[in-house]
Amino acid sequence: MNLNTRIKNYWEGEAQGYSEAIEDELNGFERKAWADLVLEYAPSRDCLDILDIGTGPGFFPIVLTQGGHNVTGIDLTENMIEFARFNLAREGVNANLMTMDCQNLKFPDNSFDLLVCRNLTWTLDDPARAYKEWYRVLRPGGRILIFDACWYLHRFDENLKIAYEKKEKEVLMKYGHPMHQHKNQAEDDALSRKLFMSDKVRPQWDLDIMLKLGFSKVFADTSVGERVLNEEQQDRNSMHPPFLAGGEK
Repeated sequence: MNLNTRIKNYWEGEAQGYSEAIEDELNGFERKAWADLVLEYAPSRDCLDILDIGTGPGFFPIVLTQGGHNVTGIDLTENMIEFARFNLAREGVNANLMTMDCQNLKFPDNSFDLLVCRNLTWTLDDPARAYKEWYRVLRPGGRILIFDACWYLHRFDENLKIAYEKKEKEVLMKYGHPMHQHKNQAEDDALSRKLFMSDKVRPQWDLDIMLKLGFSKVFADTSVGERVLNEEQQDRNSMHPPFLAGGEK
């Protein structure tokens, strides 16, 4: 089994848990916080053609379509798309949802004004190829917004590992559960040691590859967690805070 298939199979099994997390966000302050954050960095246009890469259970298609934009959501895993369809129907929202490999997009060149991607790039087996595809489908003057974190850098840096283990003990005592839980924790641990992004220092890696691909400008924001995470989430994610890496074509 190649790595991309193994990654796909893993996320098929995680779909329900992620859908439940999305439901919590839609019922909380995160709905408006994320929409405001994305549109702050988006091109200034009343109606954008947006591609949500790795849409999962459909959070961005819901909040951005409700803002008056045309949203297409893609995901490699069929289960994620099924949950996305369910969540959009429950919200009374229409968006174009498709099962598709984000490293091999089926869209023409220059198709979208804005690309958004949340907590996906760390899972890719060939992110450089993916970024090249994303650049291709972005219109001139369009922007890409990538939200992610250095989830597993502590497994490749001894000092970070010591600090991470200390923090995990604190989180367990404080909240009664670990910093992160997955349905298949053993597979998560195994994959984390094989994934390309796990040992990369980000968002610097992302900015470097975007410049190499020809983006006219790049930018980063390492404080986005203060806007989209509650106090407990910020505490639990303090060893791998979320960042934004963006570029304009």
